[in-house]
Amino acid sequence: MNSRQPVHQLVHTLSYGDAISTEVLAMQRALRGLGHASEIYAIGEHPQMRGRSRPYKEVLDQQGADLILHYSLGSPLNELYAAWSRGRRILVYHNITPASWYNGINRRVALDIERGLLELPEICASSDVIWADSPFNAAELGTLGFAAEVLELPIDPQRWDLPRNEGVFNIVRGMQELHLLHVGRLAPNKCIEDIIKSFYFLYTHISKKSRLWLVGIDTDTELYSFSLRDLTQRLGIEHAVEFRGCMADEEVRAMYEACSVYVCMSEHEGFCLPIIEAMHFGLPVIGYGAGAVPDTIGAGGVIVREKRYAEMAQLMYELAKPGELRSKVIEAGRLRVQDFSYDRFTARLAELLHTLKDSARACAV
Repeated sequence: MNSRQPVHQLVHTLSYGDAISTEVLAMQRALRGLGHASEIYAIGEHPQMRGRSRPYKEVLDQQGADLILHYSLGSPLNELYAAWSRGRRILVYHNITPASWYNGINRRVALDIERGLLELPEICASSDVIWADSPFNAAELGTLGFAAEVLELPIDPQRWDLPRNEGVFNIVRGMQELHLLHVGRLAPNKCIEDIIKSFYFLYTHISKKSRLWLVGIDTDTELYSFSLRDLTQRLGIEHAVEFRGCMADEEVRAMYEACSVYVCMSEHEGFCLPIIEAMHFGLPVIGYGAGAVPDTIGAGGVIVREKRYAEMAQLMYELAKPGELRSKVIEAGRLRVQDFSYDRFTARLAELLHTLKDSARACAV
């Protein structure tokens, strides 16, 4: 592969604000910066992303290019990728949430997951190289007998190089309360009910001046979302829990900068980018030690190994108070974020592409 070899990306949906799409956009800029022509081909795109991708079948017009597939579910992209013979095939594995999390929530999603898991070994075997966006994901592929290089997600400077929404920031800060934040889809594997239960103890027994903000969509998980709202009502804290749905990046930045503590109780994550984003904006982070969360947090936050709601509530309160503990955790987070800089991401991408080039040269010899 020479330095001008086109490298295009396949992604099922170019969404707005999610981790996979954030990496896709950052990777496109990095590839172009490294001298490669690079386009994004997708089945669908969010209205906010209009014009950033091309219909996926148009990639068939390319006479020669390496192809990167961002793999997460069963998709028509998989068949196109497996049959690609006009360049090398690079698989980026973002993990697949086990279908069991969607039992009783959304059968169609569960079937897509099952299909994705069935097709994964074949897709891996057809790839010239595999990249995983976390050590956790690489280890998971290892259990299937496939080796993967790690290319961790970056903090995207272009995405966050924008002013915060001052209206949102002033509303939250103006309440003069303790604000807990979670950013991400209202999905069952994220165990948001455990955040709500911890918040119940915080609000009921420690500080009435507390509020929980849940930022994220519930597309395809409406039943789970309803159960969360029902839980807040049964606990009598519905007036203190804010379900904000989808927010623009300027608004999300305002939430990161205005809230007191970031909380993640997920039991299955392939990376969990909002943890790093929260650290980037100076929020102390608490995360449950499951999936890729310990790898992602590293030494940059607090990892809990058991979900003892009353104790977690006390921890949230202590981290929210100005003082040595809060300052130390915030500083540790800022140091951890440096490991996910865009410059490091670009350098690692260049290293992996160079390794692929050298491998191809050796094969040609």
